[in-house]
Amino acid sequence: MDKFESQFEDLDVQSSYMESAMGHTTATATPQDEVDLLIQKIADEAGLEMNANLAAVEAPTKVGPTEVEEDRLGERLRALRS
Repeated sequence: MDKFESQFEDLDVQSSYMESAMGHTTATATPQDEVDLLIQKIADEAGLEMNANLAAVEAPTKVGPTEVEEDRLGERLRALRS
């Protein structure tokens, strides 16, 4: 059991080292200005979509149930009362 724990701890240290090394390599391989431009482009696209969605939300919406819905609700109420 001690041998297993020792191997597990060694594996944990190795995994941590590999993750750290890969993280540093990836972070330094991508130019910061390209990342910033990509983030700005995504934000602009999201803003345009958001504005389009806001226009749809601002459109008038119905306040109450339609006649068909009211009829169905009335039928359900009568069925519950009987």
